[in-house]
Amino acid sequence: MHSIEKKYFKSVIPKVSGIIKKDFNLASLTWFKVGGKAEIFFIPKNKEDLINFLKKIDKDAPLKILGAGSNILVRDGGIRGVTISLVKSFSNISYLNNQKVYVGAGVNCIKLSRESASKSLEGLEFLSGIPGTVGGAIKMNAGAYGYETSDVLEKIVTVDRYGEIKEYDKEDLKMSYRKNSLNKNQIIIQALFKCKKGKKYIIQNNIKEFKKRREETQPIKLKTSGSTFKNPIQIKAWKLIKQSGCSNLKKGGAEVSSLHSNFLVNQGVAKAKDVEDLGKLIISKVKKKFGIKLNWEIKIIGTKNKYRKYFND
Repeated sequence: MHSIEKKYFKSVIPKVSGIIKKDFNLASLTWFKVGGKAEIFFIPKNKEDLINFLKKIDKDAPLKILGAGSNILVRDGGIRGVTISLVKSFSNISYLNNQKVYVGAGVNCIKLSRESASKSLEGLEFLSGIPGTVGGAIKMNAGAYGYETSDVLEKIVTVDRYGEIKEYDKEDLKMSYRKNSLNKNQIIIQALFKCKKGKKYIIQNNIKEFKKRREETQPIKLKTSGSTFKNPIQIKAWKLIKQSGCSNLKKGGAEVSSLHSNFLVNQGVAKAKDVEDLGKLIISKVKKKFGIKLNWEIKIIGTKNKYRKYFND
């Protein structure tokens, strides 16, 4: 065996307290309900288990963090290396005396907005329109109803590939539209949000209104994954898509939503390739019509063909 081949089979999986699954089907965990398998799927028991794993794992091993699966497309070939889920282990919500909320990265944004409302804390209502996790929302500076995560974020806690814990103030992250400057090797594990006292019934009514608007304008009951493309400067992506004649486009089992043209929908038989090919077709048609290149908001991960194994059996 050549040395370059040995590299791909040299690594072993550290012993953990949490759950390790091999060749795990990821489709059930994503909103599109498509995609391949994770070579290794790891659910850490707690922060210490995650740190221990990161300290012992081969530093060349590919790592991916999977949140709620709401803004992601896993390709049909699956994901090589390790896919880590923080949803179960990092789900704590602590309310501090100064109207601040300390939250685990695996907490669902909708749950956080509702729980904060029940405590008469306002400022997080817009998170009810973001179906992902807190970690994912921070990573892409997710927004809804005119607000962005950066508007309420104060600081984050991360762990890196070497198991080292670091804290960052919001200003360190240089957050802008759907992005920040955080190094990709930093895994967000906790966050601190700032709120203010309000009247519970007003806050809860705002959330109800946001939910109603979302149900009326987005195909949230279908197999979809949120906004497909980022909005270019000064124009909405859905308008460009609609005006480029993409409203009825289909590829295999994937099609453009009739309710919102910036949403792609799996009609039940789609492959990840169908969704990605449909997106590429939309990008091409919009570019040809308007000279504007749409950029994916959905994060596409994995390989088109079966992943090449990294770990020993």
